[in-house]
Amino acid sequence: MSDAAVAEARRRLAAMRGSLEGLRQHQARLEAVCRQAQDKEAKLKMQLEELLVEAEKVKPRREDIESLFYSDEGWGTWEQDFRRVWSANAKAASSLPRQLRPLQASMLLPSYQRNGAFLCSESPLAAFLPDFASAEECAKLIELGFRTCRRHNEDAQEMQRTGEASTEVLRGVATASLEVSRLSGVDKDLMLEMQQRVATLTGIPIHGQEINPFLKFDQPAAGQAGHVPDDLSIGLHLDVNGGFPHCVCSVILYLNEVDSGGRTVFPCAETPNMPAEEEARCRAVGEVLAGAGHTHTSHSAAAEALGEQAAELVRRANGSLAGLRVVPTRGAALCFFTLRAKGGESGENFGPDPASWHGGAAVTGRMGKWTLQIFKEVPISHRCGGPSEEARYIESLRQRFLQAATSVAASD
Repeated sequence: MSDAAVAEARRRLAAMRGSLEGLRQHQARLEAVCRQAQDKEAKLKMQLEELLVEAEKVKPRREDIESLFYSDEGWGTWEQDFRRVWSANAKAASSLPRQLRPLQASMLLPSYQRNGAFLCSESPLAAFLPDFASAEECAKLIELGFRTCRRHNEDAQEMQRTGEASTEVLRGVATASLEVSRLSGVDKDLMLEMQQRVATLTGIPIHGQEINPFLKFDQPAAGQAGHVPDDLSIGLHLDVNGGFPHCVCSVILYLNEVDSGGRTVFPCAETPNMPAEEEARCRAVGEVLAGAGHTHTSHSAAAEALGEQAAELVRRANGSLAGLRVVPTRGAALCFFTLRAKGGESGENFGPDPASWHGGAAVTGRMGKWTLQIFKEVPISHRCGGPSEEARYIESLRQRFLQAATSVAASD
C-alpha cells in the first residue's frame, strides 16, 4: 500500500472516530433529555395523584348522602321481631345460584381452603363463595348492625320507588356506612379482617379513597308471607351510582337466611337457564340505559329520558326469567364486577358493564335480611395514567378470576 493510501486510510479512520464521538455525545444529550422528560412525567403524575386525592376529599361521601335518609324513630319492634326468629347457629341454606364453572378460590384467597366456590356468570363477571365468613363472624356483624344502623325515613323510601309501583307497601330499611377507623375493640378487628379478606380476594388493596363498608338490614314486607314473585319496586342500579365511577367490583356478604324473597337479581346476566330472546332484550335495555349515562332506574333523569326502558327492565327483573338470582345464604359472598375495559383488545377506556344492573328483591315472611357490602375502587395510583391505564388495571383484575376458573377446568 502506498504512503498516500495509508494517509487516506488514517484520515478516514480519524473522521470515523470523530463521527463516533459525535454520535456518543448526541446519544448522551438524548439520554439527558429522556431523563428530564421522565422526571417531569413522574412529577406530573405525583401532582395529579395529589389532585385526585384532594378531589376525593371534597366528593360527597356515601355516609353524608345516607344521613339524609335516616329517621329518628329507632329500631322500634324490628329488632325484637328479628331476634324472635333468628338463630345464629342455624344450619345454612343450600339454595345456590346455578353454577357456570368451578372456581379455585384459593388461587385468589389462599386462606379460603374450601370446596364449592364457582363462577355463576361471566357477564357480568360474578363469583359465589360459600362460607366466606363463619357463623360466628356473621352473628357479630349482625350485632354490630343493631348498634350502628339507622332506619330510613318514609320520604327516602318513597323516592326510590318506580312510579308504577307507588301503590306498593313501603320497604323498611336500616343502614350504616362504617368508618372502620372509628370502631374499637372486636368490632374494629372484625371489620379489618373482612376488609382484608375482600382485598385479597379481589386483588385490590385497602386504600383511603374507597367507599366505606356498608351494613344493611331489610325488614320483611308487611302482609306478605310464603313464596311471592321478586319485588324490585325500588328499582335497579349499577354500583357506580351516586358518583363513584371507579367502583370496579363489589362483594355482598349475606349474614343470614330469610324465609323467602331477598334475592339479588341481575336481569341482564348471561346464564344458561335464560331464553336467548329474553336475554337479548334485557341486555339491549340495559345497554341503552347505561349508554345514556344512567345508573339507577328510579332516578328522575332516567324516568324523564328513558322512562319506558327503565320500567321495562324492572318488570323483567320482577319476572321469573330474569338472568341471575342469588338467594341469601349465611356466610356466603357474592363478588361481581361493575366496570370493564372498552375499546377492544387495546382497552383504551372503561365503563360500567350493562350486564351488571342489579337490585335486592323485597324480603317476605318473618325473617329480615342482613348484608355487609364492601365496594372496591380503583386505587389512585392506577388512575393517574388516564383511562387506558385504568382500563388495563380493571382487565387484569377480571383475568385473575377467569384464570382461577380456567385452572379448575383444565385440571378436571
